[in-house]
Amino acid sequence: MKKHRTLIIGLDGATFDLIHPWAKAGHLPTFAKLMAQGVHAPLRAWPNLSSAAAWSSIVTGYNPGQHSVFNFVDALPQAGAKWHPNTAADRKKDPFWRFLSRAGKYVGVMNVPITYPADPINGFMLSGMDTPDLRSPGFAHPPELLVELQNQGIDYVIDVPRLSLLDGGDPHQVPRPIQRMMDGHSRAILHLMKTRPWDTLMAVLVVTDRVQHFCWPADGVPFDQPDWTPIFSIYQQIDSFLSKALELIDENTTVLIISDHGFGPLRLAKRCLNQLFAHLGLTGYRSGPDRLTNKLLERILVYGRKTIPFSLQKLLAKTFSGLHHRAIHEHELSSIDWSLTKVFYSPHMGTLTINLKGREPEGIVLAEDYDPLRKQIQDILLNIKDPVSKRQVIKAVHLCEDIFHGPYLEKAPDLVMEWNFEVAPNCICYHVGKEPVIIHPPKRVDAGERWTGDHRPYGILIAYGPTIKKGSTVSNATLYDIAPTILYLQDHPIPKDVDGKVLTDIFMEDHLNRHPLQYSEPPDIQWKTSAGELDTEESHKIEERLRGLGYIE
Repeated sequence: MKKHRTLIIGLDGATFDLIHPWAKAGHLPTFAKLMAQGVHAPLRAWPNLSSAAAWSSIVTGYNPGQHSVFNFVDALPQAGAKWHPNTAADRKKDPFWRFLSRAGKYVGVMNVPITYPADPINGFMLSGMDTPDLRSPGFAHPPELLVELQNQGIDYVIDVPRLSLLDGGDPHQVPRPIQRMMDGHSRAILHLMKTRPWDTLMAVLVVTDRVQHFCWPADGVPFDQPDWTPIFSIYQQIDSFLSKALELIDENTTVLIISDHGFGPLRLAKRCLNQLFAHLGLTGYRSGPDRLTNKLLERILVYGRKTIPFSLQKLLAKTFSGLHHRAIHEHELSSIDWSLTKVFYSPHMGTLTINLKGREPEGIVLAEDYDPLRKQIQDILLNIKDPVSKRQVIKAVHLCEDIFHGPYLEKAPDLVMEWNFEVAPNCICYHVGKEPVIIHPPKRVDAGERWTGDHRPYGILIAYGPTIKKGSTVSNATLYDIAPTILYLQDHPIPKDVDGKVLTDIFMEDHLNRHPLQYSEPPDIQWKTSAGELDTEESHKIEERLRGLGYIE
């Protein structure tokens, strides 16, 4: 009897809002086939709209309060707070591949975010975007894997370098760095599928996220217009890649295609919250000659990042460390005066944080004022309106403890918002008494200024295989359900304390009857790897990558 295999393809930020119409029009025949002959469903990502949190939840089955990764960076950018990028070393729950590897399964893992350093699994692994660089000791397992790819002529890169700082080129073509990454990653996946044994293989393509952040057209542009060409081309290339991958599997393989969130046009209302809080006396900004000097340094810093080679940037930053610190401080904090700030919203990370005394290095909010302040901010947020339609901009505002749970709850944002993406204001309106206050977004000089698209609350799930229902849809699928479902597909017990569930609705009844669900106490594997803690230079490389992508200021 042939053993059952599981292939998981992650498409960062892929959305049915594009797949459905393009598949229906005949442009994505492989997607159309998989949906027609399998099961597809929206995959609820909210409240984990950060890819760092989302992929960590996908591969573990736990909410961030359990696995501890809420974002790419945890600390508020305050004096005394240590800047630390999250990696796999910060994830406190084991991903599914550790369970399967320990059970003797052959496992392949490629380019999943928050997987550096690579685990010494029974199989192969290439870590994801939290890898400092290709030469890092924890990038590949086994270590010679990169050389093997290079010997095959595969130009493998970790991610797109400084995409937001590139100018020029045809706006109706895929940007060259994105195309290079698409070619290298897809070729690497197909090569390892063919040449390495595997029972379960998970590989993530992040090109969908990158091209949609920087190339999403303006609202209302029809699909037949050239503005859609870069994104359309990437989806067509992925469709072709999926067709080639299907040729490499047998009839005993189940395919899962997933995304960590959806996508849509950028809503500038997100960039208005701190200005509104400042108007209401909840956020303070510095003023005076020091701010003007720092703003000048900030603009010099941005210009230097565009024009000066990366290796020389490091030397200049070290030589003029004082000025560099002031420029970074200004760039990240946007002139916020923490001594006057009670609440802070990060549009990059989508988090709203109370400046709590004793928790934040420059906190001022007393513990007894914490809950009343949260209630006050909830009321403010729920009364923000679109100036034109008068509709609510934010649908709901939740306390963190109502959304997350676990030993790492203290790392959660204090309030969690559900934006109303059906309204599209470029500014927001809030009434102070009878007078309306109109807030416009500030001028930006960082990578996020180049974004035209942003994350949405629902990703995609497509399941296809011998035990999967045909032509069906399901509801209530979440990110937390993927890891338990993968374990079930490999006849492995599911940890009793996972937040997710096995997606039983996608399976045929006779398969469920013959393969009942199994549960067990969660073992604590937490393997040690060859790579140690990140040093300053490694952290700086990850920081520059995240900044170049627009994920941090």
